[in-house]
Amino acid sequence: MSGGGNIKVVVRCRPLNSRELARGAKGLIRMKGNQTILDPPEQTGPASGRATEKKPMSFSFDKSYWSAGPRDEPKYASQQTLYEDLGVDLLNHSFEGFNTCIFAYGKWEELGISTDISPLDGADKGIIPLTTSELFRRVESRSGTDSILSYTVEVSYIEIYNEKVRDLLNPKNKGNLKVREHPSLGPYVEDLSRLVVENYNQMMTLMDEGNKARTVASTNMNETSSRSHAVFTVILTQKRHDPQTNMTGEKVSKISLVDLAGSERQASTGATGTRLKEGANINKSLTTLGKVIAALAQASADHGKGKKRKDDFVPYRDSVLTWLLKESLGGNSKTAMIAAISPADYEETLSTLRYADAAKKIKTHAVVNEDPNAKLIRELKEELELLRSRVSTGGGNDEATYDPQIPSEKQIVTYRTKEGEIKKVTKLELQDQLQASEKLMESLNLTWEEKMEKTQQIHVEREKALEELGISIDKDMVGVHAPQRHPSLVNLNEDPLMSECLIYQLKPGSTVAGSLDDNKAHIKLSGQHILPEHCIFTNEEGVVTVEAMPDARTFVNGKRVPPKAPIKLQNGFRVILGDFHVFRFNDPASVRAQRQKLQGSVSIDNLAGVVGGDRPETPNSRQDAELMDWTAARREVADIEKLGDQDLDRLFDDIVKVRTQRKRPESRYDISAELESRLMTASETQESLDPSSNPWLNGQMATTMTSNSIGTPVAQEVDTVTMDEGSEAGTEHALLPAFVKSSPAKPSEVILHQEHLTRQLKTMAQEVKRIKYQAAAARAMEQISDEPANWTARDLGLVQYAIKRWKCMKTFSMAEQILTGAVNVREANVIAAEMGKVVSYNFLIVDNHVGSPTSSLDDSNGIVEFEDVSETVTAGNTGSAVVVKVIDRESDAVYLWDLHKFQQQLNKMRRTLAVKENPSYSVHFRVDGIFTDTLSPSYSFIGSAKAPLRLLATQVSHTSTVPIMCQYTMEAIGSCRISFKCASPVSSGVATPESAWQPLEDRLVAGNKLSFTLTIDGVKGLSSVDYASIHAQTRLSSLVGSSIMSEDIFVSLPIDLDRTSVAHLNLRRNISVILTEEMIRHIRNSYATVELFAKLRPEYLRRLERWDKSREINPPNSTPGTPNKASEAKPAMRRCETDFVANEHHDILASIEIRELASNGDYVATELLDDIFQLHQGLQSRLHIRLTHSSGKAFPWKSIQHVSTSDVRLVDKNHNVSSVNMMKSHSEMRMNHQEVVDSSSGVSVLTAEGVWDTSSHGCKALDRRTSSDTYLLVKLTMLVEVETLDEPALLSLDLKIRILGRDSRRSSILTFFQSQKIYHSTSAIFSVDLVPPLARNTGDLWRLDTSKKHVRGEELLGDDWKPRSLSLLEDFRKMQRTARNLADVQATKVVLDLIEDVEPKEMNEDEKGRVMQRCLDLWKLELDQRVNIDVGKESPEEEAMSRKMRMLLPDLQPKLVPTVKLLPKVETVIKSGSLMVLRDPQNDQWVKMIFVLRRPYLHLHEHANAREIQIINLSKATVTPSPEVETLLGRNFAFTVFSSTNSYILQAASEKEMKDWISVISVTCDL
Repeated sequence: MSGGGNIKVVVRCRPLNSRELARGAKGLIRMKGNQTILDPPEQTGPASGRATEKKPMSFSFDKSYWSAGPRDEPKYASQQTLYEDLGVDLLNHSFEGFNTCIFAYGKWEELGISTDISPLDGADKGIIPLTTSELFRRVESRSGTDSILSYTVEVSYIEIYNEKVRDLLNPKNKGNLKVREHPSLGPYVEDLSRLVVENYNQMMTLMDEGNKARTVASTNMNETSSRSHAVFTVILTQKRHDPQTNMTGEKVSKISLVDLAGSERQASTGATGTRLKEGANINKSLTTLGKVIAALAQASADHGKGKKRKDDFVPYRDSVLTWLLKESLGGNSKTAMIAAISPADYEETLSTLRYADAAKKIKTHAVVNEDPNAKLIRELKEELELLRSRVSTGGGNDEATYDPQIPSEKQIVTYRTKEGEIKKVTKLELQDQLQASEKLMESLNLTWEEKMEKTQQIHVEREKALEELGISIDKDMVGVHAPQRHPSLVNLNEDPLMSECLIYQLKPGSTVAGSLDDNKAHIKLSGQHILPEHCIFTNEEGVVTVEAMPDARTFVNGKRVPPKAPIKLQNGFRVILGDFHVFRFNDPASVRAQRQKLQGSVSIDNLAGVVGGDRPETPNSRQDAELMDWTAARREVADIEKLGDQDLDRLFDDIVKVRTQRKRPESRYDISAELESRLMTASETQESLDPSSNPWLNGQMATTMTSNSIGTPVAQEVDTVTMDEGSEAGTEHALLPAFVKSSPAKPSEVILHQEHLTRQLKTMAQEVKRIKYQAAAARAMEQISDEPANWTARDLGLVQYAIKRWKCMKTFSMAEQILTGAVNVREANVIAAEMGKVVSYNFLIVDNHVGSPTSSLDDSNGIVEFEDVSETVTAGNTGSAVVVKVIDRESDAVYLWDLHKFQQQLNKMRRTLAVKENPSYSVHFRVDGIFTDTLSPSYSFIGSAKAPLRLLATQVSHTSTVPIMCQYTMEAIGSCRISFKCASPVSSGVATPESAWQPLEDRLVAGNKLSFTLTIDGVKGLSSVDYASIHAQTRLSSLVGSSIMSEDIFVSLPIDLDRTSVAHLNLRRNISVILTEEMIRHIRNSYATVELFAKLRPEYLRRLERWDKSREINPPNSTPGTPNKASEAKPAMRRCETDFVANEHHDILASIEIRELASNGDYVATELLDDIFQLHQGLQSRLHIRLTHSSGKAFPWKSIQHVSTSDVRLVDKNHNVSSVNMMKSHSEMRMNHQEVVDSSSGVSVLTAEGVWDTSSHGCKALDRRTSSDTYLLVKLTMLVEVETLDEPALLSLDLKIRILGRDSRRSSILTFFQSQKIYHSTSAIFSVDLVPPLARNTGDLWRLDTSKKHVRGEELLGDDWKPRSLSLLEDFRKMQRTARNLADVQATKVVLDLIEDVEPKEMNEDEKGRVMQRCLDLWKLELDQRVNIDVGKESPEEEAMSRKMRMLLPDLQPKLVPTVKLLPKVETVIKSGSLMVLRDPQNDQWVKMIFVLRRPYLHLHEHANAREIQIINLSKATVTPSPEVETLLGRNFAFTVFSSTNSYILQAASEKEMKDWISVISVTCDL
């Protein structure tokens, strides 16, 4: 229901006031009906041009009220008349649910400023009293007659004074209130009080109080002229409870009564000063109101004529008044305007009438403010009643009466809809409409419990239907899985993500496969060569056979099945029906039987292996059990005519591989696997090649080496089996040395040998500890030397080469990054889900040569965000890098963040989630650029293709077809053809009989010009299902190296896949460069990279997410080639180390005193002026150190191991620092009287004192006086030993020193007149961050795994979501190897085509050596890149070894690594004062101390002129009142500060002081 129409405008003429009567004014107003006529005034002087132009002016309004005469006149309009015409309609609309508004504008001196709406009592009440009185009467009457109705009334009252909004009903809101605008609520006043009123008297009292608070003043025109606009608002809320639906609907209507201050002219009002300024602001708001009214009137007129102008702009925000009245003037409101005019003032009256005349043209669009659900239910109930009445009666008075035997579809019924439209329908249609409405009404009335019950019933029925199809849904697995009872056929698809999505159960009996049209077929298929009855699968007692029908194309393992000849199927067989329906046969029963059989045979064979038998072949290595994909199954058929180019290439490679293996008994792959196994086993320890030399060798070696290893110790497997079945004693027995287990020895000899080894290990542990201390001291003194004197140039070269190679081998460091960052990736996805963002994050590994390229056709290319100060994803990196893949489904894009940027964005996500509960979040808070990039790329990187460049060195034109590798799935998604055409080719790549082959020579010379043409075309495999548009590009640096002066990118035209095929993609460029040595090396050893970009479709993004899930549900074996024993179950993952040892943070307060020898023989602390020690020349001195922390036993320090001074510098009056000459770089001090005092409150104090001889430096600056405008800086270094740290904590700070004369007095009389304080010590704050040590080998990587760490809200992701783990490393390594190998094969084919059949040539010794060296380099390159990393639970042998090592060598256990940072001093004091602090909780000892807040620390002083003795870190702390302390200890105004390391109970002197401290501390905690 809505109400529209023009604003209702009425005019009321007031009587002449006393001032007008005094000056003899005459009335100028006449009224005839609804017309108001304004006559010009009489001329009192000579006629002027302007006066002669004045003529009577007539205006028409909705009502014209004459109140200028006596009250007994018949046409006199009283307040009651005004109420009956306006107030009654106002109330009616309000109870209907509309917003209403009345404007009052003009001057009426007799009744006050607010002419028609103000009078609150007396005989002539205004509209407000009359309206509100009737309002409460109706509320009381309707509430009494209708029990399901309830009403609430609220009021608010504001004034707008000098463009500032003030609340007239709340005395606390004295300031300027802010005006806000909500998208649905419109403009509103923030923090405006809304008071509930229950009767008429309460409302009148509030209005009277508000009127008294208004701003009024006296002017020449009015004695009590209002200086502000006022808005009185009544909010009426009607609630109706429906017993049938148990729902409550609301109607909220707002009644706005607006009193406008009249416009003023300075000449008329005589205003000056403040009154003049007020009048200017009044005129400004009224002028803006006039503009708004004119603009709305013009817009309403144009709308009525069907016109719409682009420049229609309503300046609501030019004034606060018009902004607040936006809804009343041109929005959701039924509005009326009362214009009060003067009968004698021509100019003012004419202005008011013009205002009113323009306002009557404005159209508003009011709607009922009703709950949509309640409105829908109410309308449905009305419609049901109407339909039921029409169906039951069958016709009205004016309708024909039908015989009941006449069918319903022939009976015509006429009824009137709620819109008033008359409809004629058949009775059958009416019955159908009634049934539909009843169903809709029933669904709306369902409770939540009933909906849940209905959902459960549908779920049970769906499971039953799936069970009938042979499909079950397991809650512990993702997707649809076949029950492990019956054999089944699983589909294979060209798209890996679509494979194994369809399962056909082969139940006992016969199962027919045929076309869709055949009713007998149980498995319905479509496509070419699918017959109505294609084949029959027969399951008899667990044996499944397939029988093909005549002329049916049916293949099993690549061989066609003859008609009427059943073929027995075994687990893993490939079945192809027709041309494209490929299935794999699964037989769970046979797999279980074979597994049980293998378990028994393995145990027997292992026992036979002790006496020299060979190890059994791993069943997983058999070709029959290999799970083949769709392409491999298609190649089995060998239908060459229907295979694509890529499939033909793969078939050719397989044929060549088989021929090579038949010619050679051992293939190159087998040798490389064996050698790799040996090297990987040897890399575990330095002595692993000689088992007898390592007495602590356990069974790890046997489990690490592959099955092809020659040196596999079979005897140790027997021990492993025995140990698995035995008790812990058997585990300890496995720790005996190898020679003890292999040869007989006396028990006494074994014990002696173990004791000897234990002593050696303890000695080694002490040596390691000593080396760590020396290393820490050397770092403190900056004495580390990277180049020892005894290293030769060759040694240095080898070290530099090893470091360079190690930097490229990032597998271990990438594994650490993935494991430690898993919890952050999970948290980012949880926060995105909670915020409703359609974005996901996961790990990805990218190659430095590809990284995260951007498309040159992207609109946002080159635009950098303001806060994006990080480099590109792989900038500055060598090798590979771990990044975070962002799947932005809102923008249909995929892009990458480096780990640094991801951490920054994650911090922003956390802050966003923290303020989510803010009520104004949806309006005033934006999250753009937090969860995704602000400017997402329109073209996303989808893959790259690599082609070798080495043939360019021989100037051979060639063409190769290479795969397009997707870095997201690590698989080939297509292929492209890359051609290189040299400018002066030596050969075309094809040998002819006339031309004899010549060896290819390298023709690249630095300084020469290299020219060639690059062509990229023949793109295949990229489907329009995944991509909308595709283009390719390559970079000049990819072709000739990164030594070029500027980068150049060659881009193809984009291909719209909705209009054309991807095969039309073509990129051709001519390239010419002047060669340098760097370019030559790049061409000889590197690959050209072609980048492909596409506009993605949503389905592609969903498949990427499913791909990540599938890889982590069934991750690949982390050590390929290492068979698992049939009886060996994979051990469960251990708990993450961060659950036991997490990062820690501590704060240390260091207080340094320098004490000098006094004349009485005591050492007295020197004075500090401006934090500068005032030392005396030639006096003995001692250094006193006091270290304090509040972390309790979490930071158990023992002593200060090392204290030294060094690096003396001079600071002049301009604060320039210069070094001074020293004979000795540093001077070490011996610290005596060290003491650690731990208190029950958690405060620990470490004190030490030592002699400091300044002359030991041999520095003249420390031996002579320092001028008054300079001072010295001396670096003080301390090494603090802590039990839980891996190395001492290094504390370093600069001491400011000034050397005075020997006889200088300590406290000069001048210091009493100076502002600075005199202290006797200096203080510094050190921040200590403790982190767990990184893993030392792959066996320790489990300590870094955070993937199992709980994140609040992770249930939103589901049980199947996991961050990518170490399987990502293997996928990336396979992708790199595959891309390189395929590219090298293409280059080798070109060379082989040139060579063809060449007679072997004898090589001399030098040539043989070069060839062997090249082969060896290739082997090294291959083996160096094979690093297998696994995160698994330690074996029983490893657990026993770790347990024994912890008992023997506790010093070698992993400890926390410290990072110490000296924090700058903060001089800004936020708050200071005295508080009581609980120092000894056991004895209830309270001490009064001075507290000074310098963010983020709270400093504790014993008195005002002393240094702090303790600090409290308020970062991430919380503060709360402590009423329990008041109850238990009798301490009033107590509160508690909880920091990350301790808690502190404080007491204030008063409640106000407690609240002040809590307030400022809370603000500091939130920073």
